[in-house]
Amino acid sequence: MMGARVTFCALAGLLAVSLAGCARLQRGDYLTSCDLVIPASSEQADRVWDAVRDTLRRHRFRLDRVDRRAGVITTMPEMSQHFFEFWRKDVATRHDFWEATLNPIRRWVEVRVTRGEDDQWDRLAVLVHKQRLSSPDRQFNSTGAAYQYFGDSLPSTTGLVQVTPEDDRWLTLDDDEAMADYLLGRFIDEAGLPRAAAGPSERVNEQTGDEGVG
Repeated sequence: MMGARVTFCALAGLLAVSLAGCARLQRGDYLTSCDLVIPASSEQADRVWDAVRDTLRRHRFRLDRVDRRAGVITTMPEMSQHFFEFWRKDVATRHDFWEATLNPIRRWVEVRVTRGEDDQWDRLAVLVHKQRLSSPDRQFNSTGAAYQYFGDSLPSTTGLVQVTPEDDRWLTLDDDEAMADYLLGRFIDEAGLPRAAAGPSERVNEQTGDEGVG
């Protein structure tokens, strides 16, 4: 029993150091949308639309709403990868990786294509929504009860006789801009579009291949 406690404490300390090393992560430096000049009814638009769907599937997101007329693709909420799920890729930073390992975190993706004048697609935007599971604290007064901490048999510290899954709540966190940036890059590469060098104000003309600030 003592050995297990020492191992647990050592692991907790290691994870805490890893998280502390990422504490200075700055948000807001990511590209989560890009400008386009693509006719809505064209082969280029088909490639972009297919690239979004195929990329999301490869990253193990299950498609929910796929509405080309409205320019919207959304996915079902998925539990984010843990440290042993090396085959998955739905977090983009080390901080998010350990956060999802230590907490029940789920993500779902929303992709929107907007139209401008002359029925042309003018913007591709990506949102990665993030939520954390919040469950009432359980009471336990013995070592044996600790093994039931995540079950349904213990009362809550707030007076509930029994904590059930119905008492859990998903809390909305800040959008995951780093993952949105990553997915947007994959969409662009998969569709064969040139990378915009000047950030969100760079316009990409798929018909001519020219790039200019719009």
